[in-house]
Amino acid sequence: MSLMLIVFVLVVAAVGLFSLAAEAFLDKPVEMLSFDALRLSFVILSTAFALYAWARERELAGSERALAAAQTRAVGLSNRLRELSALTQAGKAVSSVLSLDDVLQVVLESAQDLLGATEGSVMLFDDEKRYLRIAAAVGLDEAVERDTQVEIGESVAGWVAQVREPLILQGDVGGNRFSAFVPKRRPVSSAMSAPLYRHSEPVGVLNVSVSHGERVYTEHDLQALTVFAEHAAIAIANARLYEKERAARARLSEIDTHRREFVATLTHDLKVPLTSILGYTELLRRGGERFDEGEAREFVEVIDRQGRRILDMVERLVVASSLEEGRPALARERLDLSAILRDQVEALGGLIGKRPMEVTVPEDLPPVYGDRAAIEHIVANLVDNAVKYSPSGGRILLDVTPGEGGVCVSVTDEGPGIPEELLTGVFDRYRQASNGAGGASVGLGLFIVRSLAEAHGGRAWAENQPGMGAKVSFTLPLRRDDR
Repeated sequence: MSLMLIVFVLVVAAVGLFSLAAEAFLDKPVEMLSFDALRLSFVILSTAFALYAWARERELAGSERALAAAQTRAVGLSNRLRELSALTQAGKAVSSVLSLDDVLQVVLESAQDLLGATEGSVMLFDDEKRYLRIAAAVGLDEAVERDTQVEIGESVAGWVAQVREPLILQGDVGGNRFSAFVPKRRPVSSAMSAPLYRHSEPVGVLNVSVSHGERVYTEHDLQALTVFAEHAAIAIANARLYEKERAARARLSEIDTHRREFVATLTHDLKVPLTSILGYTELLRRGGERFDEGEAREFVEVIDRQGRRILDMVERLVVASSLEEGRPALARERLDLSAILRDQVEALGGLIGKRPMEVTVPEDLPPVYGDRAAIEHIVANLVDNAVKYSPSGGRILLDVTPGEGGVCVSVTDEGPGIPEELLTGVFDRYRQASNGAGGASVGLGLFIVRSLAEAHGGRAWAENQPGMGAKVSFTLPLRRDDR
């Protein structure tokens, strides 16, 4: 603008000087420099100036737009860098812990910080991958956390889990097709859900929402949640594997401890009768004629009794080994349970000794279906267990109770009972007890009882009977089951 003004002033000055010079030296004015000519020149110069000013204004407007666009891109790039940094930090955070509870808490806190959510939840699949349950939440009522369970395909989370695609609800969700799944007591203004998958294996769903404030989620926010959900799914899956491995390691350690105790007890229990057998055998071999017929018969009976004791332990080891290898092949035949119990009580008379044995069997007991040898094993182990834990002269009760679809057989002793913390674990293999009157057990009897009862389609359990000791029961089906 200043340049055009200078040019205009110079031109006017030049024209004026030229006009004065012409009048002084030529004694007449120059017609081309008349007022009309000057006015035409002024108009031309004004037009040129206006065109120049328009061009400059247009150039400046373009520069301003370019500057505004550059500033917008800079702000957007700054936001993206901030979100990328937040995603990186969130990924590091969820990967830095191993406990599942800690991982879930870090996932929710990171999602809140990243997306400005007022509520959030992590829903995980059940073992059968049929339901989603809230495993951790923030900003939700405790009742909602405790009671929420959805099937795959139902509700927002169920739909996201089924189609494996993220979902965003923007603005007023009341008119959305998912409005029926949004709690009416909470004015949700914007919400997002993203599936949690690890190597195509479903893990759960991550949900975030805003119920107050001006934040409305965008497609870019949904993309950020999706990326974050990938990190979260890996961390959650790893935490689950870690907890399973830790539980399995603890279980193996416990089994190994029981195994070592079992081996020590078995060694002792085998050594005692073997020592007795060898001792009495040596007496008979060296005694010769010194012992009369009665003494010799007594020695032989001791040897026989100790030999049968060893045989019983070996048989239990064989049965337990076969049960550990898989479900045994059992016969399914109609059985007279009352006759089996009477025969077993009579056969175990030597074991029971002077302890009173009270057997209660209803006269109208219906027939059961099962394997006779397996049921004899069960009864023998229960009676043997009761004898071990009953004091000398203590009663042993054997009761049979018909029920709906089955028959319950119980053996009760007058021993010290079973500690409450062992009532469920007492059926584990190698589980030993050392407070019985009959000494330590190799820990296989009740394991055999439970395994054979379950193989029949029944179950076994233990409880403490008021005024008595331990009561161990098992059930048998009333119908044939060839599964």
